[in-house]
Amino acid sequence: MADATPADQTVPQPAPLVPLLGRDRPGTRLPSPLTGFVGRQGEVTAIAALLREEETRLVTLTGPGGVGKTRLAIQVATALATEFPDGVVFVDLAAVRDPALVVPTIAVALGVRQVSERPLLATLVEALRARILLLVLDNVEQVASAGIDIAELVGGCPGLTILATSRSPLHLSSEWEYPVPPLAIPPLGLPGSLTSLADNDAVALFVQRARLVRADFALTEANAAAITEICRRLDGLPLAIELAASRIKVLSPPALLARLSNRLAVLTAGARDQPERLRTMRDAIAWSHDLLTPTEQTLFRRLAVFAAGFTLDAAAAVVDAPGDLAVDLLDGVASLADKSLVRPIEGAGDEPRFGMLETVREFAADRLAASGEAEVTRAAHAAFFFNLVKTLRPRIEGAERLPTIERIDREQDNLRAAQSWALDRNDAETAQGLASELARFWVVLGSIGEGRVWLDRTVALDAPVAPPTRAAALYWAADFAVLLNALDRARALASEALDVARGAGDRRGEAMALRELGVVAQCEGSLEPAQSLMEAAFAQFAELGERVWQGIVLRDLGIVAGQLGDHDRAKAYHQEGLALWREMDHPWGVPASLRNLADEALERGDIVTAAGHYRESLDRWRHLREKIHLGGCLFGVARVALAMGQPRQAARLVGAMEAVNDSLGTAHPPGRREALEKVVASAQSALGEAGWGQAWDEGRALSLGEAVVEAINVASAAIDPAGRPLAEPDAPAAGVDRYGLTAREVDVLRLLTQGRSNREIAEALSISPRTASTHVANIFTKLDVNGRAAAVARAYQLGLS
Repeated sequence: MADATPADQTVPQPAPLVPLLGRDRPGTRLPSPLTGFVGRQGEVTAIAALLREEETRLVTLTGPGGVGKTRLAIQVATALATEFPDGVVFVDLAAVRDPALVVPTIAVALGVRQVSERPLLATLVEALRARILLLVLDNVEQVASAGIDIAELVGGCPGLTILATSRSPLHLSSEWEYPVPPLAIPPLGLPGSLTSLADNDAVALFVQRARLVRADFALTEANAAAITEICRRLDGLPLAIELAASRIKVLSPPALLARLSNRLAVLTAGARDQPERLRTMRDAIAWSHDLLTPTEQTLFRRLAVFAAGFTLDAAAAVVDAPGDLAVDLLDGVASLADKSLVRPIEGAGDEPRFGMLETVREFAADRLAASGEAEVTRAAHAAFFFNLVKTLRPRIEGAERLPTIERIDREQDNLRAAQSWALDRNDAETAQGLASELARFWVVLGSIGEGRVWLDRTVALDAPVAPPTRAAALYWAADFAVLLNALDRARALASEALDVARGAGDRRGEAMALRELGVVAQCEGSLEPAQSLMEAAFAQFAELGERVWQGIVLRDLGIVAGQLGDHDRAKAYHQEGLALWREMDHPWGVPASLRNLADEALERGDIVTAAGHYRESLDRWRHLREKIHLGGCLFGVARVALAMGQPRQAARLVGAMEAVNDSLGTAHPPGRREALEKVVASAQSALGEAGWGQAWDEGRALSLGEAVVEAINVASAAIDPAGRPLAEPDAPAAGVDRYGLTAREVDVLRLLTQGRSNREIAEALSISPRTASTHVANIFTKLDVNGRAAAVARAYQLGLS
């Protein structure tokens, strides 16, 4: 392909003072970076190991602009320099635009001259055939079609190994692709010590680069949180972190963080000796964007509407809403992934999911705004997710409850974006309808405070809306106000919901409002009015055939009857509700009724029956992973423990219940506060103030899974004191979740602890050695370790040995 140099282009010449590689003069010619290399020991180790393997001749480091591919390649090449007798040579292809110039550029770097009329590629192959050499080809993406020449070069030179960097793979049969991840960032929810933060790659890079502009800069208790969040907001991208750190000369870390809502405007102060494409984050991304076809550019900018990822179905419905996208969506997304502008998201269920780094997404969003397509694309996005929630909402009443909730959980950022769009457009029908459909999900996911904010904002809209839509939104706004003990607000909202529903002849909405007014009255201690309102709601739901709502109101009536002291009637209501729920095999209704029956059994002094109901309820709830429903069971079992003469255990479970409530921001339901005061008084009397406080603190420190297992064991012991305690089922090894390891990476880590090589891991898991190497590198990055020994040590700490 590349036999001659076009007349209108010149071949880049080697830097002065660098000798050409003579036949008898091996040597290493690599750039000498002016700043220190930070972190990435896991990647260096993994890539070096890959290059040492006999069958590996061509490795391409891929990743988005600014992820650090060039610097990583130099570090790997430096580490391997002594293993290549004929040297290591670096060839910068960034200035080359014509694929025909790639071979001449390589030849110049190696000191190979063209001989007579012989093709230069053949001359180059002849010159290198007997050499054992590592060739680093940097920035190949814009001349990727020269890959055929590169393949011929590798194929003709058995001692030649090539390490390339590119924003997209070369798609050669001999190529091993190694995706370069961003730097490891501190895990969410784990503030850590200053020492552990200083050892984090992203934080260490920020501090090192900040000291270049402020020599006295240091990581401190005062700025640690801001620096950590800056690194997270910048996705761990080294170039973005370096550009942000350069602003420390004039901005404190908190002030810098506050300006990162517009990342691209801040990340502009690159060094003058850097290539132009790396002086600003916008230019780094634009380099990749400009290599796209016009159709790919359209797809890329429209995908910016998705927050935290998208499925192919979602993308098809949104980005091609106008029907003008002349590309197969899968092919288009795959091409963007190849070019490191979109990336697959692991651990997102069976359906493939993709996303963008937030800095890349901001660039795409700017392009979308400039294109004039933003409004129609965002409208299609909101419509898709509104319809998705309406479709999924009924599924939580059956066997698909858990996967449905997980799907909604994955889409929360997209749903927030859709809700914000509707509010910004004063679109009351969409905003109130979407909030109402999401309300049950917010309860299950424990997002009570957030849900109330959205509901209050939507019902405040002054815009046309269908009465049933508004009545439902008012109902749910009232329900969330009750959960947070804002009873005056709840009564006003429920009363308005009743007026709206009655005015429109919306009998379902009317029944919901009656039920909510009954709940408000119950919380205020007006039990007889509450009972009357609930009975009216039940009768109306029964006429409408609304069985789920019948079950809910039977539960309400049972609780009110118990508070009125009519425990036989309370038991009857709960038994009727349980029968209805079991008939529907309802995932939420059955454990809720069991918990209520357990509460009633306790009131009658039947500890064994109460314990049995609590145990079954807890067992069902924990498999659904619904935090909000577990607090009542934990408190109930605390009462069982107290009745069994175990005040310390009761105190621990009360502490665990309080931790659940605090994490949700919810108030105690009617009647529980009085019961809680009795339990606390009895346990404190038995343990003393200090003993109670210690046990309570221990309970608060338990994970939810630990607390549930402890409660199940207490309940089981009440039923059968000789029974075997339960070990927590299906629980990940302690600490694995916080490092973000996928299930496959956990499998690989287990094999690492057995001393398996990458090849042996690949054979054991039926994957390719290349995939095994990638998993190992990802594990090193996520565990923040620099080699196998450190990874094995961390695995032992996590209980994965």
